[in-house]
Amino acid sequence: MVEQELLKMDGLDFALIDAYFVVALLIALYFMYKSQAENKFELLVISFFLLTGEYATMLTFSIPGLSFFEIQPERFLLLTFGFFIFRSLAFPGSVKQTKIRTSPWIQPLFLVALVLAVATVVGALFVNVHSVGLSEAIVQSLKPLNVLILVYSFYLLSNEKTIATIGRVMIVAAAVSSVICLIQTGVDTMFMRIGEQRGAFGDVLRATGIFKSERINAYFLIMAMAWALITLQNNRLKFLLTALFAAGVVCTFHRMSWLVMSMVLFIYFLKIQKIGADRLVFAGLIGLTLVLSIYTFYFQDIMQSSLVQERLTDHVDGRKGYYDMVIENIGYQPVFGYGGKNNEVYYQSMLQITGQFNRATGQDGGIHSGYFSTLFYYGLPALVFYVLFVALSILYFYRLTQYNIFFAIPFLVAVIYALGNLTNTLLYSDIGILYALHMGMGLGARYQRGFIYGEIKDFKISFKKMLPDIG
Repeated sequence: MVEQELLKMDGLDFALIDAYFVVALLIALYFMYKSQAENKFELLVISFFLLTGEYATMLTFSIPGLSFFEIQPERFLLLTFGFFIFRSLAFPGSVKQTKIRTSPWIQPLFLVALVLAVATVVGALFVNVHSVGLSEAIVQSLKPLNVLILVYSFYLLSNEKTIATIGRVMIVAAAVSSVICLIQTGVDTMFMRIGEQRGAFGDVLRATGIFKSERINAYFLIMAMAWALITLQNNRLKFLLTALFAAGVVCTFHRMSWLVMSMVLFIYFLKIQKIGADRLVFAGLIGLTLVLSIYTFYFQDIMQSSLVQERLTDHVDGRKGYYDMVIENIGYQPVFGYGGKNNEVYYQSMLQITGQFNRATGQDGGIHSGYFSTLFYYGLPALVFYVLFVALSILYFYRLTQYNIFFAIPFLVAVIYALGNLTNTLLYSDIGILYALHMGMGLGARYQRGFIYGEIKDFKISFKKMLPDIG
């Protein structure tokens, strides 16, 4: 897959991405050095991962003798932080802790739900090993296990210094991705592009930034927008970057992310900034008027765009057909599902719904919902625990926002993840990795005295000072 994507790129793009790897490494090293954090190697790894996005897949390599197990970026995270957890357990004094815990047996309900969700997913994969295949079952089971490892790792690593550094890295990476989006939309649609080439309008493709798909790019930018709005000290920089990230999201032409971004902004201004609902409604009406004006003047161009034509030419059953397929067939294997896409039920159903061989074989597309995908692939228990994990994490971090504004970030990330899964399969990779990172940091901050007892009165980050302000 990686080799096929690289063949589509020209020499200049190769050179630019190679140069960006060097710049990203230097930025990661600089932030690591200035952070004064205890666990610098782990901070360096996650910083480079965030800064390079899915460009990092170009650094994938294989282990001799294990052709099915490539060392991809997410698997490198699993190895790095899996070893970190092993080291912290085997040598307790090697990881400095300042947590205020009463008992390790008392855990938040969302974390219990996550453990049960991961267990049911892994169980379903191995129950269906006859259709999934042993090597694929092992590889796929590593994804939910990676989420669990990352949540616990960043619970251990979480402190003011580490959190502030990751916030800066998220904002810098999003700024780079947004600029690339603008160039891909307005100048050269193939600029530094890897992965998907889905049409937006005319000859312009949907902007992917430093990622392979427009949806992952969009959700990453919205998460970075939450960081900028909540933590940046400089108001001018805050709203400048928010506008830049919003422009990047618009350039993805991913409709669900537009809705998610609007919801995040609404929550931010209504619940966090406490702006009156009447003023938000008024601003919304102005925005709607502008959108309708653009639609009126450019009606023909919009209707002929790839963005609209793709929906108009969808099969009549569309996504409803996918969801109906899940509901109709899950009764035959309700406990452990079907294990994935490699089965006769999926093949015949998708072939009937889409009429496309590549979708029926699972090469392209999917069920287009994290919730319906979980139900079909892994069964009803996995869906119940997964929904509980997502819903309880939202409630958990929403309640914590009364103690410190920082908790609004994992709260909003949880909202983004929950909404995105309605029409996209995010689950345990890509955005799922970012979700795990934020859940772990939020959980770790919950047990930091400074965040809960007011020693850090208003968590802010600055690019001038390399530590958060501590009141």
